Amino acid sequence: MADATLRSNSPLHGRARLGRSGRTDGDAGVVIREIKDFDAIQVVSRTGRGDNVRSILAAAVGAEIAGTPRRVAGNGLVVIGTAPGQWLVVARAANEHLVNLRTSLAGYAATSDQGAGKCLLEISGSRARDALRKGIPVDLDPVVFKTGSSAQTVAAYIGVQISLLDDSPTFELITAASTAGSLWSWLSQSAREYGLLVT
Repeated sequence: MADATLRSNSPLHGRARLGRSGRTDGDAGVVIREIKDFDAIQVVSRTGRGDNVRSILAAAVGAEIAGTPRRVAGNGLVVIGTAPGQWLVVARAANEHLVNLRTSLAGYAATSDQGAGKCLLEISGSRARDALRKGIPVDLDPVVFKTGSSAQTVAAYIGVQISLLDDSPTFELITAASTAGSLWSWLSQSAREYGLLVT
């Protein structure tokens, strides 16, 4: 990572407009918030070092890291399992733990900067699941997709990492900056019938 400065630009600049759209009666069924200031690294364990990497990540967040796709948070960091032996680590605010983590992982994993190449959205509201179900082929039923659940999948054929942050529900979508505009076009249209609020 070149420095610990967080980016403040948005891949949705000029596309995502703040305010209410779609159905206007009652509360907005879907609320979308773009997280603009974050940094991220991709972690890929070296052959035979998966257990070491999990231990280092666990120490960084103060929680166990499973070998399955899960989202774990702590110490201002989020660790998301993306594939066997691979994790995305996100810091939503300036965080020295992210810099220190790269140093700790040296020799055990390859790391690469991802923050400038990603778009991160939070989707909440009483109809959030309904809007997301229209284009995401993952069972988002709360009995199956619980808090901490995460999946690398597609939304209307666009690659995304989806996680459930809480039971409100609040979902997190992470996609490549290059596909953020297309994802936004689908997501905003999908949500309009329930009343969309962009904050």
